[in-house]
Amino acid sequence: MADAGTPGGGRLAVALMLAAMALPAQAQAQALPTVAAAQHAVSGQVRVVGGSVDPAMLDVRLNGEPVTVDGSGRIAGAVVRAERYQLRVAGAAVFPATYDFAGAEVAGADGGIVLPPVEAVARAPGRVELFFGGDAMIGRRFETPIWGEPVRVRQATRAADMAALLAPMRPYFESSDLASVNLETVLATATPGDAPDKSVVFFTHSDAAGALASAGIDFVTLGNNHVYDFLEPGLGSTVAALDTAGLRWSGAGANESEALRAARIALGGSRFAMLGYVGWQGRVEPNQVAGPDKGGAAFGTDASIAESVRREVAAGWAPIVQYHGSTEYSARPTEISERRMKRAIDEGAALVVAHHPHVPQGFELYRGRLIAYSLGNFLFDQYFPETHGSIALKVWMDGDRLFRAEIVPLQILDYRPVPALGGVRQAMLRRIVALSAERATPIALVGGHGVIVPEGSAAAAGCAQPYGAGLIENRFPISGAPGQCSRAAEVARGRDLLMRGDFEAVRFDDAVDRSWATTGATLAFEPVGRSGGVALVLRPSGTDAASVAPKSYFRPAGAGRYSFAGWIKSAAPARVEALVQFHPSGSARFEALETAPWQSVGAAEIGGGDWQFFRFDFTAEERLPLRPMLRLSGATDATLDDVAFIAWDESDGAPGDWSHGE
Repeated sequence: MADAGTPGGGRLAVALMLAAMALPAQAQAQALPTVAAAQHAVSGQVRVVGGSVDPAMLDVRLNGEPVTVDGSGRIAGAVVRAERYQLRVAGAAVFPATYDFAGAEVAGADGGIVLPPVEAVARAPGRVELFFGGDAMIGRRFETPIWGEPVRVRQATRAADMAALLAPMRPYFESSDLASVNLETVLATATPGDAPDKSVVFFTHSDAAGALASAGIDFVTLGNNHVYDFLEPGLGSTVAALDTAGLRWSGAGANESEALRAARIALGGSRFAMLGYVGWQGRVEPNQVAGPDKGGAAFGTDASIAESVRREVAAGWAPIVQYHGSTEYSARPTEISERRMKRAIDEGAALVVAHHPHVPQGFELYRGRLIAYSLGNFLFDQYFPETHGSIALKVWMDGDRLFRAEIVPLQILDYRPVPALGGVRQAMLRRIVALSAERATPIALVGGHGVIVPEGSAAAAGCAQPYGAGLIENRFPISGAPGQCSRAAEVARGRDLLMRGDFEAVRFDDAVDRSWATTGATLAFEPVGRSGGVALVLRPSGTDAASVAPKSYFRPAGAGRYSFAGWIKSAAPARVEALVQFHPSGSARFEALETAPWQSVGAAEIGGGDWQFFRFDFTAEERLPLRPMLRLSGATDATLDDVAFIAWDESDGAPGDWSHGE
């Protein structure tokens, strides 16, 4: 074992575990090819909720191919094997439903495709479907990427490129009666003049308004801390672009009265008043909120929220509140934000949806009405790994009353929203189930989505699955295949910061995971997984050591105890070494990524041929951002799968997913 280094004065304590294990035959069978010519049997179950609908009348398709549904809702058919499956349920009597699965999530033991039970919501008089996405912008790194990454929005094809970014999620919202996102940027055809002295300002070309509208977005909230980034000219060009595209909006205005005005929208016989607020004024001058003679976002104080909600209720409209506040990257809302959101419900709001933390928080049924404390990002260019897991929210309302809410786990992949699969889905489900349970709001699991109903239902229960060398992972069963499910570990004290180390969610159409960096090697994602369909293959480009690491740091978590673990298969005997790089206090992030030293936390010799488990444990005394690296010496190809970077005893209070086993 190599000596530990000293990051910024703190010392590392390290430990190492390594075990060799042959790949079981069943796991080999699940190493799915991306596409195979043969047809494979499909089985599943669809149920209609909220009305009497004959399932046999539904149009059900898997990857675009029709499958049969009988009167009891049993799905049967055959499709070509694929890396990913999309199930679509439609029919005149139901709201269209969409579910996505990784091939490994629905692989049956007999080689068939076993879909989990899914549900579609019946149409009913006065019932409407609403869709909410979190923070959205399409500027900055979409046009000027970092790390040599591909340009996603090009000047010559800007409108089409922007539309393509929304394509993966379009099946989830295009048929909603009202689809909304938080537009956290100024819109203009060119930089609209001077900006306040803020550390970060956002500017997106006005074509984004048309791209959102053509994709099926109907409404945007402007009650956020970036709508006034370019003062009055920027606010004016933003509103003009939205009006031209036919997008409804609220949450900002040329003065306080206009900013607090609701967008009144009639849907299916119901009358909704859309209100948006930002939760703080900002420290720069001029600040970000509207005043009597100044433009900006609607300032969501206790008094302004209460007054504007009461006004809409008195006028016969059901208020839907979107609130932008709380602390960035936090697991729970601040006391002030929670108080204001509940005040909105107290005054008569039908629903409250929040954002700004850039990561999901929990849900609460408060007085029979739903509060979503943070959705996280929707369409955003942040490269921080913790922001790449997110959620969207679908809500069915019967008038001003909640019928059902569905939580769709998302991954921000290649800076765009796609349905979360594999480990990212698991991480998002674990997070929202645990955080919502703290508020006595159970979340059930249907087709890999979370479901909340006003009367409550049995909360989703995880399964304790041995991971290797004494580690236990808490996972939710997605497949409908029968099997053993041990009771979830009662003591779960760790969280996998990596989320995507099973590599089942590394691509979605032309979106590819850009979060990994290599030195002395190239990498590819190939259908050679240990326990699923996809793995990371590292191919050395010379005789020197080859390495792979996340491109950016993880935010500091917990008391500084970590485990870097996973499975590796080498074509020949090799030396595997784990290292960690810290972001020293006071240094710039990009400079630190380039120049901060790597500290070894352990090394081991592995044989060639079989899958082998590795685990490197270390303790960092200082609470600094950090990232792990795996270095391979021996000039041999290596395949990695089911990799985790676990933070133990997290002090930020985020719920744990992992535990130590015996």
